[in-house]
Amino acid sequence: MKRSQRMNNSPERHSHYRNEPHYNTYYQPVGKPPKKKKSKRIFLRIFIIFIIIFALFIGLMYFLSSRANVDDLKTIENKSNYVSSDNMPDYVKGAFISMEDERYYKHHGFDVKGTTRALFSTIGDRDVQGGSTITQQTVKNYYYDNERSFTRKLKELFVAHKVEQQYSKNEILSFYLNNIYYGSDQYTIEGAANYYFGTTVDKNNSNMPQITVLQSAILASKVNAPSVYDISNMSDNFKNRIKTNLEKMKQQAYISDSQYQEALSQLNNY
Repeated sequence: MKRSQRMNNSPERHSHYRNEPHYNTYYQPVGKPPKKKKSKRIFLRIFIIFIIIFALFIGLMYFLSSRANVDDLKTIENKSNYVSSDNMPDYVKGAFISMEDERYYKHHGFDVKGTTRALFSTIGDRDVQGGSTITQQTVKNYYYDNERSFTRKLKELFVAHKVEQQYSKNEILSFYLNNIYYGSDQYTIEGAANYYFGTTVDKNNSNMPQITVLQSAILASKVNAPSVYDISNMSDNFKNRIKTNLEKMKQQAYISDSQYQEALSQLNNY
């Protein structure tokens, strides 16, 4: 027998091979699961847990929002100087719609674009930032006035949808205009027009002069910061905001070009 054959058949040679690890045709040792598959399973489990928690959270917010009785909004009509939006000039309504919610007549309680921006601002800045529709603001002012949080935003969305299902756009606009703060302890648009200008927003009221286009724009611009914007001593920032409002009113056809020019000339006198 040749020496090479004796070496191959020797017990020491076979023992050496038996102690060597066996590998499959890939790079992983036999019997060990691939690490990538294990990490994918962990990620999938975490994702499923997140979805379940998120669904439970949304369900809780929906339950909490269901406690808001939207019938209560009708009590706003009991205010002594309440004026329905149906009885207001179109430019009065347009001043607020163009400034606060230009797609008001197109959405059903919330504006996807504006709300998404607001939610991301809330998460990033830990504060509530703009983006709310007139319906959402109506809900916030009536039900959640002193609450500022991410959960309030979600509850506000659910209640706003309920409000849109029960009331017409003009009714909701009436609730809004008669339940926001205009400064100087004024919470209705009629009260604000009486107090600041000695005018009325009621087309059927012949005892007082009608509110002008400029005065409407001033009130719509003031509600953003009623305690900061002073009508008797207008800052440049306040005037620029009013000019922006007038421009939007013209672009959205709530006022004509001549009304726009007249309002601008009147603003220069302030």
